[in-house]
Amino acid sequence: MYKAVLVDDEQFDLIGLQQLIPWEELGIEIVFSANKPLAALGYVQDNEVDILISDIRMPVMSGLELTRLCLQRQPELKTIFISGYQDFEYAKGALQLKADGYILKPVDDDEVTDLLRKVVAELDNRTRKTAGPDLVDFDFVRQDFLRHLLEGTIDDATIHTFLSQYPIKLPQGTVHAAVIEIDNARSMQGGARQADALDRALGRIEAFAAEHELGLECRLAQNRIALIYAGGDTERLDARMEELLGEIRSNEVYTATAAYGTSAASLSELHESFREAKELIGCKMFLGKDRLIKPGALEQVIVKDTKDVNAILDQLFVAISSYGLVEICDRIDDLFDTVNRYSEPVKVRLFSMQILSRLEGYLNGNGESLQSTLSGYSEWGGDNLAYLETIETIEDMKSWLRRTAFEVSESLYRRKQLKEWRLFPEIQAYVRSRMSEMITLKETATHFAYSPNHFGYLFKEQVGMSFNDYIVKEKLERAKELLQSPRMKIYEIAEAVGYSSLPYFNRTFKEMFGMTPGDYRKQG
Repeated sequence: MYKAVLVDDEQFDLIGLQQLIPWEELGIEIVFSANKPLAALGYVQDNEVDILISDIRMPVMSGLELTRLCLQRQPELKTIFISGYQDFEYAKGALQLKADGYILKPVDDDEVTDLLRKVVAELDNRTRKTAGPDLVDFDFVRQDFLRHLLEGTIDDATIHTFLSQYPIKLPQGTVHAAVIEIDNARSMQGGARQADALDRALGRIEAFAAEHELGLECRLAQNRIALIYAGGDTERLDARMEELLGEIRSNEVYTATAAYGTSAASLSELHESFREAKELIGCKMFLGKDRLIKPGALEQVIVKDTKDVNAILDQLFVAISSYGLVEICDRIDDLFDTVNRYSEPVKVRLFSMQILSRLEGYLNGNGESLQSTLSGYSEWGGDNLAYLETIETIEDMKSWLRRTAFEVSESLYRRKQLKEWRLFPEIQAYVRSRMSEMITLKETATHFAYSPNHFGYLFKEQVGMSFNDYIVKEKLERAKELLQSPRMKIYEIAEAVGYSSLPYFNRTFKEMFGMTPGDYRKQG
């Protein structure tokens, strides 16, 4: 498959590109996506990539500059620009870089898909011209042939020609297409270690298939593999698949989900079985993971009578505001009773995003926000929306939303308590007047006529965090304010908030906000 990198500083646009384009059908794998061009540049400089799809106007570095630097590293890179601006200068810049496409927002999915088909065709032609059969790695050719066979995009004449050149024994008679997908691969941290773990898990599947004669295997993506199983003995197939899933569960850091389609009478009908297997794997959102999904499993999903979603949301928000944890659980259960209406996982994710968006609106109306009530929520729509894309089942989605609602409710409850603690404004003023100093629990407790132990206990009970954590938070929030002005150097800001060591200040800042002070200033 061809490797693509997506870059767009608008998180919703990035998610839309990931979800609404049939990447696998096009023969493209998204190997990296980011809303920061510097991160994308780092990836392209370290990894081979075939296609770069980038927004054209972004903070810190434009899509044009990003593409220019990427082309220096990989001159054969195919490039597509997406822009919300009908500006001739942008179009001229794209032409100068010999871009393969320029699309205006709002993006039309069909337009993007058609353009990508054209780019893939050009890449295929380039591959055929530059690599003769004697030079091409046999395994790559074999994988590509089997993928076309599964998708039904190869005719009998081509099959005959291929088999005359390459030694592959194809099954005859009844066949099943099966798909095995490694669970939670997208939610794990990236890097070489994850890639090695995924490769090891897929290697185990390939070895198991060979040992137990499960048929020909073909890697579809970094976390997905297909099998062409010969014969109509589904009891044997079920038993072997369950055994395989158990072996992965016991020996790898991942689990896996498997599905197979209805039997095909011959290889010419295999694509129908493969299409069904992919649909079943795609619906593990509803059916669960770490299991075998058999043909007909979707019929078990019962559509329940649905209540009015808006009424349920209103009740949920009242429960969040009043710290009603049991009520929160009940209302979230009611909400997720409605998702069985949706036949596609992407719609379930969009449903959850809409819940969060409505919650943000409700909080805004009450002078709060998700950013202010959720720890680590660096930017509305940032990390949390990206995390939604990695969730694979409804139960996981429900669990995440429940935890989010609990945390917001807990934060609102703490704030209400804090307003009732009359001493807190004085403590806050005391701390903020001594930002450049070393502020200790003992010194502060003495100032307010408390013993250190009593003050520390009382502070944590009322504020919800230790006094030392509160000091760090106040100092770094002040540092963020100072970073908005270019007049102060970073080491001066560190000293202004009481850090004598610049490396320690940088490390602490990054731990809290996910970026260094320098990167934060560039974003501003």
